Amino acid sequence: MSFAALEKKLNSLPQAALAEIFSYVDYIFFKFSSNDYDKSVGGKKKGFGCLKDIPCKMAPNFDEPLEEFAEYM
Repeated sequence: MSFAALEKKLNSLPQAALAEIFSYVDYIFFKFSSNDYDKSVGGKKKGFGCLKDIPCKMAPNFDEPLEEFAEYM
């Protein structure tokens, strides 16, 4: 994807979504460009739980049963 295509796609998003995307990008850039990250990696691959500090949002009804599987429950 070219830079112009990416810019066009980003400009089509709502302002709130764009602000959230930029906050995640800033966080990830800061996290991986800091000296602490370089020391913690130590040339090894990170395993399970390496993204635990990255914020994410889940739907409030995430744990509720799905209607499609009602006959199996």
